[in-house]
Amino acid sequence: MRPLALIAAGLCIAAHAPAQTPARVEVIDSAPLAAPRLVESSGVTTSALVPGVYWSHNDSSDGPYLYATDATGRDLGAVRVAGAHAVDWEELAAGPCIVAPGRCLYAADIGDNRRRRAHVVIYRFREPPPPTGPADTLGSVPLLDSLVLAYPDRPHDAEALVVTPDGAILLVTKDLFGPARLFRTSASGGSERRALAEVGVLEVETGAVTGRLVTGAALSPDGTLLVVRTYVSLHFFRMRGDSLPSPLNPRRGITIPVIEPQGEGVCFDGPDRLVLTSEQGNASRGTIVRLRILTRQGPSNRPDPLARPAAAR
Repeated sequence: MRPLALIAAGLCIAAHAPAQTPARVEVIDSAPLAAPRLVESSGVTTSALVPGVYWSHNDSSDGPYLYATDATGRDLGAVRVAGAHAVDWEELAAGPCIVAPGRCLYAADIGDNRRRRAHVVIYRFREPPPPTGPADTLGSVPLLDSLVLAYPDRPHDAEALVVTPDGAILLVTKDLFGPARLFRTSASGGSERRALAEVGVLEVETGAVTGRLVTGAALSPDGTLLVVRTYVSLHFFRMRGDSLPSPLNPRRGITIPVIEPQGEGVCFDGPDRLVLTSEQGNASRGTIVRLRILTRQGPSNRPDPLARPAAAR
């Protein structure tokens, strides 16, 4: 990965969202990613088929492959997404299939460092059975379809995308010298190019020098809580239907309490946990980190049972 290119993103869906306002996070554990081909982990999502397994992918340096791992970073094998192309995969989301019953994965080929692409593509497919180990790399999963998206104004770089329970695609931009803009479209089927509609600007402090560029997002399955990550911070929002999500933290967000080589992916994993993944950057390996979300005291003034001293930096 090119550190100055500031590429990638990650996103996923989990079982539940925290009931109270997230106030800080603490590290549960971290590990290097062992798969030798997974050097630019840009997106991550949980497996709904095998608890404890996570799916990830590279960005512009690879073909259309998913890599399976776990919290210890083990190499659990790879699966090819048959029929897909990989220009610059930057996100992996989970959500309703819409065009068929059940849950699907959405691989988002939305990276555009030079801001030249006339359209971007989202690939939709069912989650494959996880491979059996490091040597299991020949399996494939077929596409259900692909969604071709175009911005209403001009090309944008983006690395964060979620799919809501009611079938909307939300995409957050990563412009080097601009705000984090939220765009929306339908995840309904159809091969025609569809226009993204701008919802507004998210309350996220951005800046290339400080590492505050959006690289991933995740949505709770009930559609009420959105988390957006940068290289150094986490930002939580309450969803409000078709309106712009309401921020739950200051614009600077919550500092990620661990140093990642080049943090890109984010994923919910249970009611009070996040999973982060990182490209290897200038390090020897990328990383996978699990965080616990700690909430502040609720409006009833009763002590929050999850509250505890902030983790040591």
